[in-house]
Amino acid sequence: MTTRRAARLRILTALSIAAVALSSSPSRAAVPRIPASRLMPISDVREGMTGVGYSVFQGTTIDSFTVTILGVLRGYRPGADLIMARAQSPILDRTGIQAGMSGSPVYVNGKLVGAVSYTWAFLKEPLAGITPIAEMLDLLPGPGGPPTDREDRFGSLGAPVAPPAEAAGARPIATPLSLSGFTPEAIRFLQPWLDERGFVAVPGGGQEPGGSCDSLAPGSALAVSLIRGDLSAAAIGTVTYRDGDRVLAFGHPFLSMGWVEFPLTAARIHMIMPSAQISNKIGSPTITCGTMIADRSVGIAGKMGAAPDMIPVSVSIQGSGGRSKRYRFEVARGRYLTPALVSSAVVSSISEALFDTGVSTIRWDLSYFMNGGQRTIRAGDRLITSSPLSGVGEAVGQTLTLLLGDRFRPSRLDSAAVTLQVEDGVEDAALIGIRANPGIVAPGEWVDLELTYRPTAKPVVTRRTRIQVPAGTPEGEITVRVCDGQETERWEMGRAPERYQPETFEQLAGLIERNRRLDHLYVQLYRAAGGAVVGGREISQAPASVLQVLGGAGKAGETATTKGATLAEETLAMDRIVHGCESATITVAADRRR
Repeated sequence: MTTRRAARLRILTALSIAAVALSSSPSRAAVPRIPASRLMPISDVREGMTGVGYSVFQGTTIDSFTVTILGVLRGYRPGADLIMARAQSPILDRTGIQAGMSGSPVYVNGKLVGAVSYTWAFLKEPLAGITPIAEMLDLLPGPGGPPTDREDRFGSLGAPVAPPAEAAGARPIATPLSLSGFTPEAIRFLQPWLDERGFVAVPGGGQEPGGSCDSLAPGSALAVSLIRGDLSAAAIGTVTYRDGDRVLAFGHPFLSMGWVEFPLTAARIHMIMPSAQISNKIGSPTITCGTMIADRSVGIAGKMGAAPDMIPVSVSIQGSGGRSKRYRFEVARGRYLTPALVSSAVVSSISEALFDTGVSTIRWDLSYFMNGGQRTIRAGDRLITSSPLSGVGEAVGQTLTLLLGDRFRPSRLDSAAVTLQVEDGVEDAALIGIRANPGIVAPGEWVDLELTYRPTAKPVVTRRTRIQVPAGTPEGEITVRVCDGQETERWEMGRAPERYQPETFEQLAGLIERNRRLDHLYVQLYRAAGGAVVGGREISQAPASVLQVLGGAGKAGETATTKGATLAEETLAMDRIVHGCESATITVAADRRR
């Protein structure tokens, strides 16, 4: 089949391009590669011209459709024009313009005009906006090639979102994101992200064997692979232009990320799903053909050949009754894109493995391996829920968003691992009291504590621990606080907010690793007199002269005062989630016998 298709391409290359373009009826024919010299400038485009467009509607066979030029919107946005056209064919007359047609090339008089890329809402016929090919050619890098630090070129201006409606309500044609292995719960989790960026989730298959990169030509279906493995996510579009190893597609932005490195694959279209809102191509990625290197307002550019590396992720789930599942997949590398991809895939893994789990206690742990093996960051917690999806998914997304943020360099994710353990039933308790002994202590001495808590449906439990009063603690009253992780975190954020404003990657990593857990109690000694935060670290007993200077200046650089001081903290691991906060007052005296 591949040999016959290649032969057909060679034959068509020798045919008159004009004859193909002006054919009165749609034909099943692969499109010849058009030399850069056979392009139609926007100045030559006129209302009433007719031509032909190409796209795949079934399998990998390129079909044609008739195009009639309706006019040109000059300057529809700064420095850009948009060609308006009507498309006609038996398929398009029934479905309208389809999600997945983005990039479909249009030829007039044998010359490449541009790419089908825009449409309008609530249309009664297949009308499209065409991005001029001259604008798309600017996507190709110059003689020096794209920058080698493409991942670092994406700034911290916030995650790109779908562009607003353009002239006369024109919008980029929605990009179908073909999902395989994703549960309905995971798609709901991901839906706001999809909606903001102009994607439409469609069912699809994982990466299929077969396909040919050599036969990837204008009109062929292609995909940008975002996740592959036990789960798959690929954005489906159409090739507009190919010149050797250089490819242009889409005709509108993918995610407006600038220079990028995402795997580019050939694709197979299984069917067209008609819809009153917008019909969708249902497809799957096939053979990996190269790298998507640019993503800008007028389309995407790719280079055939070597594909970029992706980020390995594993999810291990130990369910009730000894059941266990393990998922392995890879996600595309991008500072803002990776967190959404990893978190949605984790949510899908959990929802598939724990679909029949009722109210349970879930313990989860995250491991991020970063910066070429130089740093490993671990975090985790325990929660009680009937569905761990949002809790774990949000933790993954939020921590990765912070770690990969543009503020912190170096920050490159090598791989990630997520583990969950399910414990049937509710394992929690309420802290109901503490006793501190002795009530008067000298600096450097220990305070013995007796904690009482009540597990659900069980007798009250007493537990003992101790904490040392730091040497050099001034005389006066201090408070012993014993609180759960959530309350302790809230208290500390209000007392010393500057500690939660990291200035370096290491400070951020430390905050993530020290995040307090719900299955721990935190014993603190608190003094009402203030302290200072220097470089993200608290000095609980800073000299009065330093505090006076800082207090007058508020925050200066990486230094700021705190509301009171935490003199010491001890962590008490519990066998269950414990809620509550209790306190007691003790007195520090140089000679506690007084």
